[in-house]
Amino acid sequence: MAGRKLHFVNFSQLRSFYAVGRELSFTRAAEFLNIGQPTLTTQVKALEDAYDVKLFLRSPRGLKLTESGEALLAIARQIFSLEEQAVELLAAKDGQVTGKLRVGTVGPFFVMKLLAGFHEKHPLAQVFVESGNSDLVYRKLLDYEVDVAVLGFNYNDPRLDMVLLGRHEIIVFVDENHPWSGRDKLELSELDGQRLILREPGSMTRRAFEECLAKQRIRPKIVMEISRDAVREAVAAGLGIGVVSETEFVADGRLQPLRIVDHKAYTEAFAICLKARRSLRPIDAFMKLAEEAARSHAACAGTDGDVHISA
Repeated sequence: MAGRKLHFVNFSQLRSFYAVGRELSFTRAAEFLNIGQPTLTTQVKALEDAYDVKLFLRSPRGLKLTESGEALLAIARQIFSLEEQAVELLAAKDGQVTGKLRVGTVGPFFVMKLLAGFHEKHPLAQVFVESGNSDLVYRKLLDYEVDVAVLGFNYNDPRLDMVLLGRHEIIVFVDENHPWSGRDKLELSELDGQRLILREPGSMTRRAFEECLAKQRIRPKIVMEISRDAVREAVAAGLGIGVVSETEFVADGRLQPLRIVDHKAYTEAFAICLKARRSLRPIDAFMKLAEEAARSHAACAGTDGDVHISA
C-alpha cells in the first residue's frame, strides 16, 4: 500500500480552494468562510502539496488561477452546488421553498414584479439582488455567483434554461432645453451627426441600437459611455441624447422621450438559469414564476404562449 496515490480530496481543503478561487482573494475568502486567513492559506497549500500541483499564480497584481486551478474550480462549483441542494432538501418543511436566491438583473424594471410574486408564494426564502449589464450578469451566472438572472440578450448557450419575458421598444430622450424637447417622435436618420450618450459596452440596449444604426448607415457622435443612471443625469445636464428601453424610462420633468417612427430597435428580456442547477428549489420556483409571467404576456399579446427556449 506504500506509495499508493491519494484517491480522495480533503473536503475542507477543497472548500478553502473554492472560496479563494471564487473571490481571487485570501482575505475575502476567509471572510466568506468565516475562518482565519492563516487557516485558509494552510489548507490551500496542503491541497497543492498533496497533489503536487499549482492552483494559483501569485503576483503583486493579485491572484490568478492556473489552468489546473480553472479546471478544478469548475468541478468545485458543481460539488458545492450539490451540497447546497442537499442542505435545502434536508431543511425543507412540507415542500416549502427556503434558503437564499441570488438574482442578477440588468435593472429593476424587469425583475421586481417577478420578485414580488416570488416573495408572496415563498415568504421563507431570502432574496438578494444585484445589477449590471447583461454580459457581466451572464458571467456571474456561469460562475455560480448568482442563481438566476434577468437579461436583455439570448446568449444561445446550451447550458441555460431560458424564458422570454417580453420585447421592448428602444426610445431616445433629450433634456428640456433641447431643440427636440417639444416633440414626441423622430425619424432615425435625424440622429446622424448628433451627440449621443450610450451605456457601457456589454449593454444589450446599446448593442441592439447600434446594430440598427449600422444597418441604416447612420453615424451619430458618441460623446460618452456610462452607466444607466449616469446616462439619465448626463442627458438632463444637456450633454447629449440618451438611449433607453421604453420600460426603463422614468418620467422626469427635465427629460422628453421620443419614439422612433421608422426603423425601430428592440430589446428582449429573458429569465435564465443554469440547467444543472434548475432542480434547486428556489431556482426552480423563480423560473416557474417567469414561465407563468411569460404565458400571461403572450396571451395579452395574442401570441402562441410558447415561452420555454431550449438553446
